[in-house]
Amino acid sequence: MLNALFIKHQDRKEAAAIERRRQFEQVRRQRIFNARQRVIGIDTTALENQLQEKHRLEQEALERKRKFEQEQQRQNQMVLLKHREQQLLRHQLDSEINNFRALCQRPEQSRDFDLFDPNGLKKSLPARIGDDDPRLTVSGAQKFEGEDLSEKQRKRLQMQQQRSWLEQQIREKRQAEIDRVAAEKCLEEAMEARERRVQQLTAEKRNSRNKLQGAISQFNRQLKEQQEYDRNQRKREDEEDNMAEIYNHLTSDILTENPDVAKSSLGSNRIIPYAYKGMSSEEMQQVRDAQEQQRQELQRRQQEQNDNKQTWDKLANQFDQMIVWKDRELNRHRRELADRIKQENLELSDEQKRTLIVYQNRPTLEYFDQFNTTTR
Repeated sequence: MLNALFIKHQDRKEAAAIERRRQFEQVRRQRIFNARQRVIGIDTTALENQLQEKHRLEQEALERKRKFEQEQQRQNQMVLLKHREQQLLRHQLDSEINNFRALCQRPEQSRDFDLFDPNGLKKSLPARIGDDDPRLTVSGAQKFEGEDLSEKQRKRLQMQQQRSWLEQQIREKRQAEIDRVAAEKCLEEAMEARERRVQQLTAEKRNSRNKLQGAISQFNRQLKEQQEYDRNQRKREDEEDNMAEIYNHLTSDILTENPDVAKSSLGSNRIIPYAYKGMSSEEMQQVRDAQEQQRQELQRRQQEQNDNKQTWDKLANQFDQMIVWKDRELNRHRRELADRIKQENLELSDEQKRTLIVYQNRPTLEYFDQFNTTTR
């Protein structure tokens, strides 16, 4: 019964291949052993039939795979529902057992309650009530041979008691057999659920790894695009600054060294571009302050990028740790299942060895007639 649980798809596939080769052998035998229909050369019809059969088998394999996946999903859902029903049934059964113990298994209802009854002496009878007292025994020296007036009734009661004991033993054996069958069925269901759980954990691990790789790739692409954009922006700004500086040199008044010539009559805060000779110390300080702000802003952006990178690295490490933990737990469950199956197989092997019956077979005519019957 336990071996039937481990018949996998590969075993069924090999059995189908063996059956297919057997059918091909029968057709080939009919064609080769028939001298009238046998021809020398290539049988194009047979080759076309083989190609059609191969295409048909491929289509059947794809359809069988699709149905197997659908059936697997349906069985997973049924397992979850069955697990919930078993939990509810287990709670109900425990409650009923407790109620039964409280109502039908009280101390005063036990078979040997009279041995430890605190009121036993108060309820006990005298040593002898009369000659027909069933409590009188041979060792009590209260009743001797020839004085047993209730012998027939006593023997009839003893036979009834033995019959009741035998019936009780039969019922207990039947109940034990029913419990054993139920236990085997629960074991089979547990092993099937464990195998499906292993497959589910494997699929979850694969999905988690794919999601993590996709997220890392997306982040790397965004980071690369942002870096390219920043690099192009800085390059464009440098080119604009260089062109502006060249233009200012070309349009400046080189021979005039007095900075007052660059002042405009339109206001003290306005200058003449072509006569401008340079910035003052205050303006240079303002430029340095602006550059310092830009440098701080650049450092802040770099710090944000480093923080984002550390966050992603931490998330990747957490995913790796979770995958490693899942792998360890899955391997532990597999080892426990393998040990349990190994122990059960050893027990079954010992039982088969104890009950093995050796037969001595002699070859018959059918054994010799099976040779030279195939085309290979």
